[in-house]
Amino acid sequence: MSFKDFMLVKDKIFSKEECKHIINNYDKKCIKGEKPHLGYNFYDIKTFEYINKIRPVVEEYQKKFKEIELTASKWKLDYFRFKHFKPGKNFDIWHSEHSISHCTRVLNVQLYLSDHNCGTQFLNHKTIKSVTGRVAIFPCYFTHTHKGQVCPENKDRYLITSYISFYEKGPLE
Repeated sequence: MSFKDFMLVKDKIFSKEECKHIINNYDKKCIKGEKPHLGYNFYDIKTFEYINKIRPVVEEYQKKFKEIELTASKWKLDYFRFKHFKPGKNFDIWHSEHSISHCTRVLNVQLYLSDHNCGTQFLNHKTIKSVTGRVAIFPCYFTHTHKGQVCPENKDRYLITSYISFYEKGPLE
């Protein structure tokens, strides 16, 4: 039996021009992070104009990992947060996205808006590099504990995080 890592990484989902547009649109709206030690400023996006570009990646995830359809509750893609990490800053604390405060999160969806020789590092030593236009999806649970890496070129880094979360009881509950 082969091990599934339940990670999907897709490149060129967004063009460099679209990523620049997103950065220009949201960076000026950022507020200082509520927890400065986490290293980023952010803007919570109410309506993400490019959501239809992410949905096909979510659908591909569903096809690749059919187990996602065996959950009792219904889930959906929601909550978009634009993040700006200033040079030398990163989310350097090992963590997973599922917690008491965020107990409905199932999958993490990340859109990388800038290129860097760093990315999201997982405890299993795998790293998803920050590549402009890349979308990555992985579970929110302890199995995918991760942290951000420091950009060795000391550049600003930009990304959008989103989640696939439970939102309603299903027929088996």
